[in-house]
Amino acid sequence: MHPDLTQIKSKALDCGFSLFGVADAVVPEKDKENIRSWVEQGLAGKMDWYARNQDLRLNLNNLGFTPRSVIVLGCLYQDRDYEEVFATKDFKISRYATGKDYHTVLKTMSLPLLKYLRENFPEKKFRQGVDSLPVPEKVFAREAGIGWQGKNTNIINEDLGSYFFLSVILTDLHLLATQPVTDRCGTCRACLDACPTGALFEPYKIDAGKCISHHTIEDRSETFSDPVANGKWVYGCDICQEVCPWNRVKAKKKEVYTLNEEFKLREEFKTFTKEDFLEMTEEEFKEFVKGSAMDRITISMWKRNFIVIL
Repeated sequence: MHPDLTQIKSKALDCGFSLFGVADAVVPEKDKENIRSWVEQGLAGKMDWYARNQDLRLNLNNLGFTPRSVIVLGCLYQDRDYEEVFATKDFKISRYATGKDYHTVLKTMSLPLLKYLRENFPEKKFRQGVDSLPVPEKVFAREAGIGWQGKNTNIINEDLGSYFFLSVILTDLHLLATQPVTDRCGTCRACLDACPTGALFEPYKIDAGKCISHHTIEDRSETFSDPVANGKWVYGCDICQEVCPWNRVKAKKKEVYTLNEEFKLREEFKTFTKEDFLEMTEEEFKEFVKGSAMDRITISMWKRNFIVIL
């Protein structure tokens, strides 16, 4: 007898999550091979950390328990004011980084759900990951029916598009898996054709080392060794999501925006100019990125990114 998902889903939605699904805690063999091949081909760029902990990533070992199910949660982060504000700027920041740090926010949001699970299933284990566990969150999101994995490698939901964060809860509680959905990218090549660096070199595959997000966040070099078509992007990049019809047309028409105040556009982005950011001292920069996803980069990387677009 499987636990009733209705109650668990209801609690997740009450917490503020927009999407809920369950997958079996098994990484399909095809995905294991794709991940291994991606690393072996050197497509992870300078993300050397990705090659570590592969036993956990592929087989979910070393968690302290053997998971049977994965609860997958999604939370919208697209802000209604983003496009209007950044249309007036000569630089751009990826949408996900313009609010508070999603790692902290999603973990706090999940506390009532985790409390409910632990109280109702006291003999079972529950471990949450928000980019903090080396597990293939997108694979589980696809398997749980949160959406399909698009040609830009992001998870796309038919109703909400792709501007949402993912969080997973691994558990040894056996839950009935929800069903995957059909890939609806069809013949569309908008994301591949729009990528200015060729990072999306073929459908469903990305060369992270060529991605603007990688250049501006993961590459910690003083200067970029190769010319980079960064456009206006100084932190991350949303191009492959911006051109996607599921965001650009359907989600926009339905006015799909976050209701979470912590993910809404920070006031600084509405008022600060490029010069304000370039003239920041190190202390000012540390204070600015504190409590946001942008605290992954240093002030030298930040100014380097601005110099590239100049």
